Amino acid sequence: MKKQIMLIAFVAIAIGAFSQNLIRGEYFVDSDPGFGQATGFSIAVPDSDLTQAISIPDESFNGSGYHNLFLRTLDSNGNWSQTSRSIVQAGDNLNLSEIIKVEYFFNADNGFGNNSFLVLEASPEKTWEFTIPFDQLPPEWKTNDTLFIRVQDDNSNGWSQTSFIDSLNFVMVGIKNLEKITGVSVYPNPFSDEINVSLQNDDILQLVLYNEKGQLIFKKKLEKSEKINTQFLASGIYLLAIYANNNKLYGSKIVKH
Repeated sequence: MKKQIMLIAFVAIAIGAFSQNLIRGEYFVDSDPGFGQATGFSIAVPDSDLTQAISIPDESFNGSGYHNLFLRTLDSNGNWSQTSRSIVQAGDNLNLSEIIKVEYFFNADNGFGNNSFLVLEASPEKTWEFTIPFDQLPPEWKTNDTLFIRVQDDNSNGWSQTSFIDSLNFVMVGIKNLEKITGVSVYPNPFSDEINVSLQNDDILQLVLYNEKGQLIFKKKLEKSEKINTQFLASGIYLLAIYANNNKLYGSKIVKH
């Protein structure tokens, strides 16, 4: 007898100018049949920001193994949300193998087990946060670059399907291109005890600085040109990033002597 194998909890935010209530949702597995053509589900209490659990029957999945599960919602203005994706495992005899490693790469895959990786605290079901050192980012990371991620479990060292993120709001640029794109000039580079930040317009931007491990050192709003004291920083490479008005984060490497 077929059974419900999956309980999915998700948060959906309505799109549009006025945060309309969500009135309907739909999901599909692996292949998108088009907006409004996937398997629909009702919204228990229409709202503009909600969490709701749904059960998905196992016949929705074409065989055991890992699958891409997609969800989206419709608001009362007739607008569809972005389509969110999750990797799920389907089957009659799912074991609770523990996730032990995450592997990631940009654009080019060197093969399973041959890319950069991080060892995780073993767990069958958990949400992890991990930091990719910025020196492992492509030197000129463009918006069309893609980050790929997959995980390994302790069950015969099995690998998940490879997931990808291709809509990141971060762009790695050279220090000269940073000025062209954001209107913010940062100099000198390399620097010693201070850096000069010069704004070409009246936009209020935000500057953030990370160390080589991806740890946040400081952040501040930029409303005018100014000098930033960097005497407290150790010598090394840092990532300076500017939040621009187009909601993108542009980063450049800077060096302290």
